[in-house]
Amino acid sequence: MSDFDEAHRLVSELVQDFRAHEHRYLSPEYQEAEARKDFIDKFWKALGWDVDHNIQKNPYEQEVKVERGQDQAGARKRADYAFSLTPNFRDVRFFVKAKKPSVQLENADDYFQTTRYGWNSQNPLAVLTDFEQFHILDCRYKPSIDTALSRAVPSGKFHYTEYLDAEKFARIYWLFAREAVVAGSIEKFAADMPKPRGRAVQRGLFPGGYQSIDEAFLDELDEIRADLARGFKKTNPDLGGEDLTEIVQRTIDRLVFIRFLEDRLIENQHLVASFGDKGTAWEDFIAASRKLDGVYNGIVFKRHAKLDDRDFAPDDALFSAICEDLSHINSPYDFNAIPIHILGSIYERFLGKVIVATDKRARVEEKPEVRKAGGVYYTPEYIVRYIVENTVGKLIEGKSPAQIVEMKFADIACGSGSFLLGVYDLLIRYHTKFYNDHPGKAKKGEVVERDDGLHLTLQKKREILLNNIFGVDIDMQAVEVAQLSLYLKLLQDETPGSTRAHQLEFHETLLPSLNKNITCGNSLIGTDILDGELFEPVEERNLNPMDFEQRFPEIMKRGGFDAIVGNPPYVRIQTSGERDLKYFSENYEAAVGNFDIYCLFVEQALSKLRPKGRFAYIIPHRFFKTDYGEGLRKLFVERGGLQTIVDFDGFMVFEEASINTAIIVAAAHRRRNFRFVQTQRHDFPAGQIAAKLLGSDFDGTVFRGDSTTDLDQLSSEPWIFLWKGEEKLWQRLSGYKQRLADVTSQIFQGLKTGADPIFIGTVRAQNKQFLSVEFGKSKTSVELEREICDRLSSCLLYTS
Repeated sequence: MSDFDEAHRLVSELVQDFRAHEHRYLSPEYQEAEARKDFIDKFWKALGWDVDHNIQKNPYEQEVKVERGQDQAGARKRADYAFSLTPNFRDVRFFVKAKKPSVQLENADDYFQTTRYGWNSQNPLAVLTDFEQFHILDCRYKPSIDTALSRAVPSGKFHYTEYLDAEKFARIYWLFAREAVVAGSIEKFAADMPKPRGRAVQRGLFPGGYQSIDEAFLDELDEIRADLARGFKKTNPDLGGEDLTEIVQRTIDRLVFIRFLEDRLIENQHLVASFGDKGTAWEDFIAASRKLDGVYNGIVFKRHAKLDDRDFAPDDALFSAICEDLSHINSPYDFNAIPIHILGSIYERFLGKVIVATDKRARVEEKPEVRKAGGVYYTPEYIVRYIVENTVGKLIEGKSPAQIVEMKFADIACGSGSFLLGVYDLLIRYHTKFYNDHPGKAKKGEVVERDDGLHLTLQKKREILLNNIFGVDIDMQAVEVAQLSLYLKLLQDETPGSTRAHQLEFHETLLPSLNKNITCGNSLIGTDILDGELFEPVEERNLNPMDFEQRFPEIMKRGGFDAIVGNPPYVRIQTSGERDLKYFSENYEAAVGNFDIYCLFVEQALSKLRPKGRFAYIIPHRFFKTDYGEGLRKLFVERGGLQTIVDFDGFMVFEEASINTAIIVAAAHRRRNFRFVQTQRHDFPAGQIAAKLLGSDFDGTVFRGDSTTDLDQLSSEPWIFLWKGEEKLWQRLSGYKQRLADVTSQIFQGLKTGADPIFIGTVRAQNKQFLSVEFGKSKTSVELEREICDRLSSCLLYTS
């Protein structure tokens, strides 16, 4: 019997049971918890999911997360079921909301709540079911109570009697059964769904139209920032741009953190919705901040000299309106469902702008460095995960918590903290698995037992954060957001009970100070730049020089960090001042020619590693061959620590930037050879790239990985990577004495499209007279005369 046939048999038995006692199951006395135990749990188990965790015991490595709480009046609880796949347990594939059968399933409130789960987690589909009914909902649109009932997928509603029909049941099974989801059923289904209208058009026509969670929330934060900046400036005209940037962000951080606590059910009160009930929204907000500071501590609620001053007078009506829009009642955002790394990506882009103030006005502008770089490019989560697993993951493999406690991991250009979050998440999952595998080795206060296994206590997660995680950024606002992100991760699985128990046992605030871990400073310029030089106070503050030996004395005494990871800034030296350039040229071997700042970050990171440490960055791959990459190539060759290079070649990792990148994994000690991996084509979907990369699946379908290079073959000269079978051809070419450079030195750059998938076409059909050429994602075809382009396989669309 096939898995499908067995599932259909088991679900058919449930149907017969429900039908036999339908009167009881449809009565109001029959509760949701009973329906889940009797029918809904069993339904999903029949579809191949480990609902009861009979196999997956580690609570951080379970494909089905089950929330057993009940709906509370006026409150929103967590989704009843969240389904993911091994090994990406934190990537929810779809949510399920359960109800009791007596409730009319097709109602705006439940449709809105269910689509809200999916949209906030960037899932295209979600399920609303009471077993009697099974509704599949489209979650691609920004949730709105007004349009919620239009979100059912066509032919996506089933009555329980239809489960008996094998053909109809197959539509559910081959979409949501575990074996189907593994095969990409949800992605394939979503790809065939009617496409939402274009973002700009849709946003202009419909509230609640198509807009992804990151776009929507970033737009909302931008609007709040602009409104607060103008409001604060209007009632406090002496505030300058720097102060406004700082206090506006701190205000937003507090509101976001409070909403997180509300939606995660860590705080039972809905504070944001209550601000302004008495006509004193700002006063209520400040009072709540003082109270929460006593409970949580941390940089978010820490008293701010201007923001928390009694004389600070904002526009109360404006602030009240902002709180009303962001409250749990009116907001489409569910901070329990939004992955923390998505919040980080939103904040990374949010940090690309600052507030500029004149005597009477305030406006929001892009930072000059962001404008020159063409925008802010957040590192995709799968890149973070690969880098972290191949550095920190390799170092802690097989080690006990007692051994890991001494290890130090850093990102010295941490931004909003995406890589620090990745490291912290890996450490939490590793410790949890260790204690579930070796429960006898857990000390008192390190774990707590719950229904789904042993969990780390809040105290243990605090210890990991303080002992192992370190970061540096030159931007104080970025440091604040990085700390905020780590605090959110620390509290992610906590409850009112667990937080209260921690306070009673340890008599301390819930959040530790991270000021010594995540610090503000210039990772590239030390305080020696000040020797014998006079700097204006503003200039010195912007330069923000820092010595690692002074900022992290204990770590540097032991030889440095065990791993350094990240995505450093890509900034050409033209943006640096003369003093900076002089300092770089005198202190960095990689400062060669018209170099890029990322070259210096690589050198600095390698110099701050312990002898057996590991390093991994994603950086532009141009240094392989460019003149300015000579210093960096020489550095890698002489130190000899290269382990793996993953070259994405023409595949654009950063969606909105035409930057060819590569991941460089290296060790502090010398190695004999390393592995070179490269994408096969440029047009693979990001999801396919991610799956192959995270599985280290370099079988030739997406990535080629059959090149193991002897490090002795490389030098400071441009790097050439050869595949098997290409060595003889290369040796033959290398034998020619005359080079192109001997003929001309005037060749610079040829024709560059800037978007090859759009402007380069492929011949799809031909006859004696014409060739049919297809261009770009639109698949637009044009016909060309055969006699003027004979033997053509592709062509370039050129306009002048």
